[in-house]
Formats: sequence, C-alpha cells, structure tokens
Amino acid sequence: MAGKIEIRASGDKFRFVVLNRSGDKLMQSGQYNDKPSAKRAATALGRALSGAEIVDATKPANAPVKTTSAAKPAPVKPTPAVAKTSAERAAKR
Repeated sequence: MAGKIEIRASGDKFRFVVLNRSGDKLMQSGQYNDKPSAKRAATALGRALSGAEIVDATKPANAPVKTTSAAKPAPVKPTPAVAKTSAERAAKR
C-alpha cells in the first residue's frame, strides 16, 4: 500500500497533506480557498510524482566533475622550537 494524499479543512480554507505508509505527515500544502482547488492541486501533485526522477540538487549541474589524481603529500608542519633550559637562559643574561 502506498502513501496517500488527504484533503483537510483548515478553518474556512482547505489544504492537502501527503502521508507516508505509516500515516506520518511528509508535507503539507499551502491554503486553498475552496475544496475543489485543493483536490485539483493534490491530483496534479500525485500525477507529477508518479515516476518522477530523483535529482541531486546539492551539486550544481554545470560544475566540472573532479577527477581523482595522485594524492598530494600533506604539508610539512614546522617543528616547534625546543624549550631552552634554565642554564641556557641564565647564560644569555
């Protein structure tokens, strides 16, 4: 059994809600002035989603594809200066 789209009254307006198989709300539409308008929008959504392509919108379509090349060596971190002993500090005075 697939999920369903319910038409609901919200005050004097109407909206539709998309529910998954277990009845959890996936999304809610905006408000419509009359019930037939909400039903038409819900029907259009159902038609549009059947067989819809899933597109990853997190990556721009025109972005160049990165190719993997040899890994660059990590930059060498400078070694911290060795702390001077008290004798070396005293000799400096």
